[in-house]
Amino acid sequence: MDERSGLLLHQLLRAHHNAVSAALGARGLRDIGSPRLLWELSTFPDDPAQAPTQKELADRLHSAPPTIAASLKALERQGYVERRTDQRDTRRNRVAITRKGRDALAQGMDAFLQVDAHLYHGFSPEEREQVRQFHRRMLANLYQIGGDRRQEPLSDPLGPPPEPSPQPFERKCDLC
Repeated sequence: MDERSGLLLHQLLRAHHNAVSAALGARGLRDIGSPRLLWELSTFPDDPAQAPTQKELADRLHSAPPTIAASLKALERQGYVERRTDQRDTRRNRVAITRKGRDALAQGMDAFLQVDAHLYHGFSPEEREQVRQFHRRMLANLYQIGGDRRQEPLSDPLGPPPEPSPQPFERKCDLC
């Protein structure tokens, strides 16, 4: 297997996603396709006037509005969120988490904490913080070159990409 950092990071993210899905499934929450969207909604007050719009959620989550719309539709169908007409502008809907959504989120947070405990097993508190700092820097770097789906990438912000070091690629099988 190729151990280049980008591929390793992709493998790590995929394994994390699978572990979280398994932990959610073990708690009967397999149908929550967007836990981070529920989490974001939980940060808003229960006041309908202060609930976010779909566009505001897309901006906060660095996601495309159609992606948020599809996720909200599924969460609404399952009873985790509800849409309410904005009292000041009836053309807009505000989105709020329901009691069922808050209960599911509380159980989901247990699943995330369990996965994180395994993810960081053997790491010191200082190492954990260092990893978080590295991830924040990586994320900021990727946002500069188009990693934020809401924005166009800056024109060649980092200059040309570095030349990859020549390494022989070993094929493990005909399918790889």
